[in-house]
Amino acid sequence: MNRDSHRSAVYAAEDQIAALLARGGEVDFFGSSITLPIERRFADVRSIQAYADAVLGLPTVRRDWPTCGAVAVRERAGSSRATYERDGSVIAIPLAGPPPRWAARELVVLHEVAHHLAYSKDREIAAHGPEFIATMGVLVEIVIGPEVALVLRAAFDGVGV
Repeated sequence: MNRDSHRSAVYAAEDQIAALLARGGEVDFFGSSITLPIERRFADVRSIQAYADAVLGLPTVRRDWPTCGAVAVRERAGSSRATYERDGSVIAIPLAGPPPRWAARELVVLHEVAHHLAYSKDREIAAHGPEFIATMGVLVEIVIGPEVALVLRAAFDGVGV
């Protein structure tokens, strides 16, 4: 497997976007005004599973990642981070605090779904490498919208990935 040298940079870029999506609304983007939505939040594993299933069922996702298959969602013990388990295609989301349900957010779930999609094409990629970054950008554009994808790509560029 390849070394995951971009992990902390990817998380830093996504943290920047999460701060914008927490409040949504109009933002200044290099002199232009764009409107961002408020990020979806989920109540429990069942709602996260329904969202992941809906994302994987989108025609564009099915067309671009025809071999991805289903993903299961489970609650993860602890509160440190969400993970994608390649063996078994499982997204593990911590719902305990502090703060409670910090990971039950749309961008976190899409991050883990992006791992699922990227690994469906090549299981020997770096976890947060170029294939993942490209997949995350496309997935965010399809699901949340082109404005958020633009800001995410700029954040990735800003941290050097």
